[in-house]
Amino acid sequence: MNTNNQFKINENEKKVYSQNGEDGIIDYIFSNIGTTNKFSVEFGVGDGFESNTAYLLEKKNWNGLMMDYGSDDKIYVSNVLKKVWNNKHLGFKKNIQNDIKFAKKIISRNKRTNSFQFDIKNERVTAENIQNLFEKYNVPTHFDLLSIDIDFNDYWIWKSIVDYFPRVVIIEYNSSIPSNESKVVPYNPDYIWDGTNYFGASLLALSNLASQKGYTLIGCDSNGINAFFCKTDLLDNYSLNSISELYRSPQYGEIIDGKHIGHPISNQKMLDI
Repeated sequence: MNTNNQFKINENEKKVYSQNGEDGIIDYIFSNIGTTNKFSVEFGVGDGFESNTAYLLEKKNWNGLMMDYGSDDKIYVSNVLKKVWNNKHLGFKKNIQNDIKFAKKIISRNKRTNSFQFDIKNERVTAENIQNLFEKYNVPTHFDLLSIDIDFNDYWIWKSIVDYFPRVVIIEYNSSIPSNESKVVPYNPDYIWDGTNYFGASLLALSNLASQKGYTLIGCDSNGINAFFCKTDLLDNYSLNSISELYRSPQYGEIIDGKHIGHPISNQKMLDI
């Protein structure tokens, strides 16, 4: 093993169409491990324009599947209005700035729509149906990239994918939980995320699941939102840092004592796993 050869994903973050720096991280990962069929699967994409695979599909000649239960226009508008209501506490000036930013984003999206049309499948993804959905939309058994972000049951969905083998997995983690705690919400296919820190799974819980499935954690984005895992057999030539070194705390939400705490704290208890 070349101990000097490490994944340094945070030095390669770049936002093109992703929410954070995932576009640059994805480019960097595949520049190291190479691609096979350039096929991606992402669910929890919203309207698709700000997602982890949009750049690959629009600009890098990838093919793939996008799914979101809220991809139809009525649900999307409802989500936008909900976000506006939740941000009312920010004050007039900050909301005006956000409104201008949002307007510019809509103009940009309209320009992109003229040259690229997303084909987002309006599907409600559960642990019970995910593999049937993969079969329905002809997902290859082996493919390059899987991105999971459904705000609550992410851990359980990934656990249930046993007959398909992406080389790289991006999954949202609950960064409000320290890297030495293994916690996950109980599975509930009908639960709708309430905007608190009661969602998903801790980085350690996901890392343990990854290990069982033959994957290794290679890093997290700087905002403490997404974790990146790679098939372990692709990492023979790399030295990897510990989970405590790769963990990134939340860089979003309320600030207490000079630090972000992420989403508001919930009284609901997660499972130790």
